[in-house]
Amino acid sequence: MNIKEVSMELERQFRAIKNVTGAHVDFDEQGEVHAIGVFSDGLRHPKDIKRDVEETFRNVAGYRVNHNKISIVEQQFVETPIEGNRIRFLTAYQVQKTNGLIEGTVQLEYNEQIIVENVTAHHFEMELEYIIANAAASALMRVATDYSIRIDQVREVPMGQVDVIVVTLTVIHRPSGAGNLFVGSVVKTKDLLSSVAKATLDALNRRIYHMI
Repeated sequence: MNIKEVSMELERQFRAIKNVTGAHVDFDEQGEVHAIGVFSDGLRHPKDIKRDVEETFRNVAGYRVNHNKISIVEQQFVETPIEGNRIRFLTAYQVQKTNGLIEGTVQLEYNEQIIVENVTAHHFEMELEYIIANAAASALMRVATDYSIRIDQVREVPMGQVDVIVVTLTVIHRPSGAGNLFVGSVVKTKDLLSSVAKATLDALNRRIYHMI
């Protein structure tokens, strides 16, 4: 099979993996794997899906792929109602302050109340995407008061014809000290800051109401 045929066969078999809803494989001009993007329904741990993707790739292509080239993106909805209440994203924006400081602001609505959180840092201390993600996390902690939310990574991942903003974060239950890693994602739009905030919310959209 040529590269195009291999790519099509890989994508077909990736889509057959349990809880996978879509996949895209990019090869470079030398025929080396550039990136593998896999969409999941969020109901299975990304590590388990990545393991299946690696094994499927080996069976089809005949060699092992670098696991760092595989991105698992959970497709979820930002808003989930519970008993008539919901967390709703309103806006995200930045303000240039004096002395080179950048203030990132995220506004949410919960139970008909507006929640506004700001994070301020120098550009050399924290990239703008991380400032906005941390502001979104701070807003969520105003709702889930027993939890600490730490932003781990904010990445832009190419997925075929679109780019996807992926945010990984760690959630710690303060009373028990128990922690978990979660991943959120949205398709990147022209409004980068809103995309980052929505991806941060997406990481917890199916869990946040158990945390309140």
